[in-house]
Amino acid sequence: KPYHVPFKGDASSRGYPRRSREALTAMVKEAHRAGYQIAIHGNGDAAIDDILYAYGAALQELPRPDHRHRIEHSQMARNDQLDRMKELGITPSFFVGHVYYWGDRHRDIFQGPERGSRISPLASALARAVTFTIHDDTPVTPVKPLQLVWDAVNRLTTSGQVLGPDERIGVEQALRAITIDAAWQNFEEKTKGSIEAGKLADLVVLAENPMTVESTHIRDIAVLETIVGGASVYKRETATATH
Repeated sequence: KPYHVPFKGDASSRGYPRRSREALTAMVKEAHRAGYQIAIHGNGDAAIDDILYAYGAALQELPRPDHRHRIEHSQMARNDQLDRMKELGITPSFFVGHVYYWGDRHRDIFQGPERGSRISPLASALARAVTFTIHDDTPVTPVKPLQLVWDAVNRLTTSGQVLGPDERIGVEQALRAITIDAAWQNFEEKTKGSIEAGKLADLVVLAENPMTVESTHIRDIAVLETIVGGASVYKRETATATH
């Protein structure tokens, strides 16, 4: 659909693809045949339509179980597209920071109130058992994992308004989306993502429990210590990295 506020006066403007559906499909098929895991950037729902078409064509030609092909950002994914992701085994990574940094603009300018409230539809994906992750997009936004959890749980914009309350998820699920599910999405679940014997000892020690604090406080929780490969590389009392 066109932008909510016409772009430069053009009421039909809705963005444009970087390449045709046919060209995209040919690229995806080539990479899929070669055995790669594929990740494609797609924000708008028209772009996501093209990506799902390409993935569907590649998988029909050469079925591959557990391919974990991805769609990066998946911002405007519709429910029928989430259903198709589930059917094809596609895993989205949502740029949930858009809710905070640009949510007001999406609601008022780009998509309008109804469509804008659905950006990064985490709860809808969760309801369909679609495994997903959430991410930052440096240098567009700062790298702040706890901000992502805060975004996913609260869905507050910079003006302090809730955008799409029905798409909020719980703290535990948001934490999974930046840890164990993120490792799974990259085929790294055997070495990363959870604290257990045999995995890399990469973790942080937080000053407060994100599961029990007020949800609006999550992004302000201090990191007391950072451990990489079992070695302490940062402690808050010195505020100095040791490598």
